Amino acid sequence: MNAKRGITFSDTTTTDLSHAANTAISWEYNWAVTPPAKLPPGIEHVPMQWGKASIETFEDTVKNAGAKNVLGFNEPEQMGQANINATEAASLWQQYINPLSASGIKIGGPAVSAAPEGKTWLQDFFSACNKKCKVDFLPLHWYGQGSQYFLQYLSDMSAAFPDYNVWVTEFADTTMNDATVQTFLTNSIQAMDALSYIERYSWFDYSANLLDNNGDLNNLGNAYVQ
Repeated sequence: MNAKRGITFSDTTTTDLSHAANTAISWEYNWAVTPPAKLPPGIEHVPMQWGKASIETFEDTVKNAGAKNVLGFNEPEQMGQANINATEAASLWQQYINPLSASGIKIGGPAVSAAPEGKTWLQDFFSACNKKCKVDFLPLHWYGQGSQYFLQYLSDMSAAFPDYNVWVTEFADTTMNDATVQTFLTNSIQAMDALSYIERYSWFDYSANLLDNNGDLNNLGNAYVQ
Protein backbone atom coordinates (compact mmCIF):
# COMPACT_ATOMS: atom_id res chain seq x y z
CA MET A 1 0.00 0.00 0.00
CA ASN A 2 1.24 3.47 -0.95
CA ALA A 3 0.27 6.13 1.63
CA LYS A 4 0.10 8.78 -1.09
CA ARG A 5 -1.81 6.96 -3.82
CA GLY A 6 -5.59 7.23 -4.00
CA ILE A 7 -8.53 7.08 -6.38
CA THR A 8 -11.43 9.31 -7.30
CA PHE A 9 -14.62 7.30 -7.57
CA SER A 10 -17.71 8.59 -9.38
CA ASP A 11 -19.16 5.27 -10.55
CA THR A 12 -22.38 3.67 -9.33
CA THR A 13 -21.01 0.18 -10.01
CA THR A 14 -19.40 -0.16 -6.61
CA THR A 15 -18.27 -3.73 -7.27
CA ASP A 16 -15.55 -2.12 -9.42
CA LEU A 17 -13.88 -1.07 -6.19
CA SER A 18 -12.84 -4.66 -5.55
CA HIS A 19 -9.94 -4.12 -7.95
CA ALA A 20 -8.47 -1.56 -5.54
CA ALA A 21 -8.36 -4.06 -2.67
CA ASN A 22 -4.91 -5.25 -1.56
CA THR A 23 -3.13 -2.87 -3.92
CA ALA A 24 -1.13 0.34 -3.59
CA ILE A 25 -4.39 2.30 -3.18
CA SER A 26 -4.67 3.65 0.37
CA TRP A 27 -7.45 6.23 0.13
CA GLU A 28 -10.49 7.30 -1.90
CA TYR A 29 -12.86 10.20 -2.30
CA ASN A 30 -16.07 10.52 -4.27
CA TRP A 31 -16.92 14.26 -4.05
CA ALA A 32 -19.37 13.35 -1.27
CA VAL A 33 -19.51 13.09 2.50
CA THR A 34 -20.35 9.40 2.77
CA PRO A 35 -18.22 6.62 1.28
CA PRO A 36 -19.33 4.46 -1.64
CA ALA A 37 -20.73 1.03 -0.89
CA LYS A 38 -18.26 -1.86 -1.09
CA LEU A 39 -15.20 0.29 -0.33
CA PRO A 40 -12.55 -2.32 0.49
CA PRO A 41 -11.35 -2.51 4.10
CA GLY A 42 -8.17 -0.57 4.73
CA ILE A 43 -8.89 2.12 2.14
CA GLU A 44 -9.61 5.46 3.82
CA HIS A 45 -12.62 7.45 2.64
CA VAL A 46 -11.99 11.20 2.68
CA PRO A 47 -15.25 13.18 2.95
CA MET A 48 -15.71 16.33 0.87
CA GLN A 49 -17.81 19.42 1.45
CA TRP A 50 -18.36 19.96 -2.30
CA GLY A 51 -20.24 23.27 -2.15
CA LYS A 52 -22.46 25.20 0.22
CA ALA A 53 -25.31 22.68 0.37
CA SER A 54 -25.78 21.00 3.76
CA ILE A 55 -22.58 22.56 5.08
CA GLU A 56 -24.22 22.99 8.49
CA THR A 57 -24.32 19.20 8.98
CA PHE A 58 -20.81 18.47 7.69
CA GLU A 59 -19.01 18.69 11.03
CA ASP A 60 -21.26 16.26 12.88
CA THR A 61 -21.37 13.81 9.97
CA VAL A 62 -17.62 13.52 9.49
CA LYS A 63 -16.91 13.41 13.22
CA ASN A 64 -19.43 10.62 13.69
CA ALA A 65 -17.82 8.74 10.80
CA GLY A 66 -14.40 8.99 12.41
CA ALA A 67 -12.88 10.89 9.49
CA LYS A 68 -9.17 11.70 9.74
CA ASN A 69 -9.03 14.07 6.76
CA VAL A 70 -11.57 16.16 4.86
CA LEU A 71 -11.64 18.05 1.57
CA GLY A 72 -13.16 21.48 1.00
CA PHE A 73 -15.04 23.21 -1.80
CA ASN A 74 -14.60 21.72 -5.29
CA GLU A 75 -13.29 24.24 -7.85
CA PRO A 76 -15.10 27.19 -6.25
CA GLU A 77 -13.77 29.53 -8.93
CA GLN A 78 -15.63 27.63 -11.67
CA MET A 79 -19.25 28.45 -12.53
CA GLY A 80 -19.96 24.81 -13.36
CA GLN A 81 -18.56 23.58 -10.06
CA ALA A 82 -18.92 24.89 -6.47
CA ASN A 83 -19.01 28.51 -7.74
CA ILE A 84 -18.47 30.40 -4.46
CA ASN A 85 -16.74 33.77 -4.27
CA ALA A 86 -13.66 33.87 -2.10
CA THR A 87 -15.09 36.22 0.53
CA GLU A 88 -18.18 34.10 1.13
CA ALA A 89 -16.06 30.95 1.14
CA ALA A 90 -13.81 32.39 3.85
CA SER A 91 -16.82 33.24 6.00
CA LEU A 92 -18.39 29.80 5.57
CA TRP A 93 -15.05 28.18 6.27
CA GLN A 94 -14.56 29.91 9.59
CA GLN A 95 -18.08 29.07 10.71
CA TYR A 96 -18.44 25.47 9.55
CA ILE A 97 -15.04 24.01 8.63
CA ASN A 98 -12.71 25.46 11.27
CA PRO A 99 -14.36 23.57 14.17
CA LEU A 100 -13.17 20.25 12.73
CA SER A 101 -9.62 21.17 13.68
CA ALA A 102 -10.46 20.88 17.39
CA SER A 103 -11.24 17.19 16.81
CA GLY A 104 -7.85 16.56 15.22
CA ILE A 105 -9.24 16.25 11.71
CA LYS A 106 -6.87 17.47 8.99
CA ILE A 107 -8.52 20.00 6.70
CA GLY A 108 -7.87 20.30 2.99
CA GLY A 109 -8.43 23.78 1.58
CA PRO A 110 -10.68 24.57 -1.37
CA ALA A 111 -9.58 22.54 -4.41
CA VAL A 112 -8.90 24.88 -7.31
CA SER A 113 -8.30 24.08 -10.96
CA ALA A 114 -5.06 24.78 -12.79
CA ALA A 115 -6.70 27.59 -14.77
CA PRO A 116 -5.18 31.01 -13.93
CA GLU A 117 -8.29 32.02 -12.01
CA GLY A 118 -7.74 29.07 -9.67
CA LYS A 119 -4.55 30.52 -8.22
CA THR A 120 -6.11 34.00 -8.07
CA TRP A 121 -9.18 32.69 -6.25
CA LEU A 122 -7.01 30.89 -3.70
CA GLN A 123 -4.99 34.04 -3.06
CA ASP A 124 -8.23 35.99 -2.58
CA PHE A 125 -9.53 33.29 -0.23
CA PHE A 126 -6.51 33.43 2.06
CA SER A 127 -6.61 37.21 1.98
CA ALA A 128 -10.29 37.17 3.02
CA CYS A 129 -9.49 34.62 5.72
CA ASN A 130 -6.97 37.02 7.28
CA LYS A 131 -5.19 34.02 8.83
CA LYS A 132 -8.39 32.83 10.51
CA CYS A 133 -9.17 29.82 8.28
CA LYS A 134 -7.94 26.41 9.39
CA VAL A 135 -6.21 24.73 6.44
CA ASP A 136 -3.71 21.89 6.77
CA PHE A 137 -3.03 21.10 3.11
CA LEU A 138 -3.93 22.30 -0.39
CA PRO A 139 -5.84 20.09 -2.84
CA LEU A 140 -5.02 20.90 -6.48
CA HIS A 141 -6.34 19.79 -9.88
CA TRP A 142 -4.43 19.60 -13.17
CA TYR A 143 -5.28 18.41 -16.68
CA GLY A 144 -3.02 18.78 -19.69
CA GLN A 145 -0.23 17.14 -21.65
CA GLY A 146 3.30 16.41 -20.52
CA SER A 147 4.50 15.46 -17.04
CA GLN A 148 7.09 18.24 -17.12
CA TYR A 149 4.33 20.86 -17.28
CA PHE A 150 2.34 19.11 -14.57
CA LEU A 151 5.32 18.96 -12.23
CA GLN A 152 6.20 22.58 -12.96
CA TYR A 153 2.65 23.60 -12.01
CA LEU A 154 2.98 21.77 -8.70
CA SER A 155 6.31 23.46 -8.05
CA ASP A 156 4.88 26.88 -8.87
CA MET A 157 1.87 26.42 -6.59
CA SER A 158 4.03 25.12 -3.77
CA ALA A 159 6.19 28.23 -4.09
CA ALA A 160 3.11 30.48 -4.14
CA PHE A 161 1.65 28.83 -1.02
CA PRO A 162 4.73 27.65 0.88
CA ASP A 163 2.96 27.08 4.19
CA TYR A 164 1.04 24.08 2.86
CA ASN A 165 1.77 20.63 1.57
CA VAL A 166 -0.25 19.47 -1.44
CA TRP A 167 -2.80 16.79 -2.26
CA VAL A 168 -3.29 16.41 -6.03
CA THR A 169 -6.91 15.32 -5.93
CA GLU A 170 -7.47 15.30 -9.70
CA PHE A 171 -4.87 14.90 -12.42
CA ALA A 172 -4.69 13.29 -15.85
CA ASP A 173 -3.00 13.57 -19.21
CA THR A 174 -5.47 14.60 -21.90
CA THR A 175 -3.47 13.14 -24.81
CA MET A 176 -5.55 10.68 -26.83
CA ASN A 177 -2.69 8.20 -27.05
CA ASP A 178 -2.46 5.26 -24.65
CA ALA A 179 1.33 4.99 -24.65
CA THR A 180 1.77 8.72 -24.05
CA VAL A 181 -0.72 8.70 -21.18
CA GLN A 182 0.98 5.70 -19.60
CA THR A 183 4.35 7.44 -19.80
CA PHE A 184 2.81 10.52 -18.19
CA LEU A 185 1.30 8.45 -15.39
CA THR A 186 4.53 6.56 -14.69
CA ASN A 187 6.69 9.69 -14.68
CA SER A 188 4.21 11.67 -12.59
CA ILE A 189 3.62 9.16 -9.83
CA GLN A 190 7.33 8.38 -9.54
CA ALA A 191 8.06 12.09 -9.17
CA MET A 192 5.25 12.70 -6.67
CA ASP A 193 6.28 9.71 -4.58
CA ALA A 194 9.68 11.38 -4.22
CA LEU A 195 8.46 14.95 -3.54
CA SER A 196 8.18 15.64 0.18
CA TYR A 197 5.56 18.40 -0.23
CA ILE A 198 3.17 16.07 -2.09
CA GLU A 199 1.24 14.23 0.62
CA ARG A 200 -1.29 12.44 -1.58
CA TYR A 201 -2.55 12.18 -5.15
CA SER A 202 -5.45 10.61 -7.02
CA TRP A 203 -5.72 9.99 -10.76
CA PHE A 204 -8.93 11.07 -12.50
CA ASP A 205 -10.94 8.95 -12.81
CA TYR A 206 -10.85 5.39 -11.49
CA SER A 207 -13.78 3.91 -13.41
CA ALA A 208 -13.51 5.98 -16.59
CA ASN A 209 -9.76 5.74 -17.16
CA LEU A 210 -8.31 2.88 -15.11
CA LEU A 211 -10.88 0.21 -15.95
CA ASP A 212 -11.85 -1.38 -19.27
CA ASN A 213 -15.38 -1.85 -20.61
CA ASN A 214 -15.77 -5.03 -18.55
CA GLY A 215 -14.91 -3.26 -15.31
CA ASP A 216 -11.46 -4.86 -15.08
CA LEU A 217 -8.20 -2.99 -14.64
CA ASN A 218 -6.73 -1.90 -17.97
CA ASN A 219 -2.99 -1.42 -18.59
CA LEU A 220 -3.10 2.06 -17.11
CA GLY A 221 -5.01 0.82 -14.09
CA ASN A 222 -2.57 -2.00 -13.47
CA ALA A 223 0.33 0.43 -13.61
CA TYR A 224 -1.40 2.77 -11.15
CA VAL A 225 -2.52 0.31 -8.49
CA GLN A 226 0.74 -1.65 -8.26
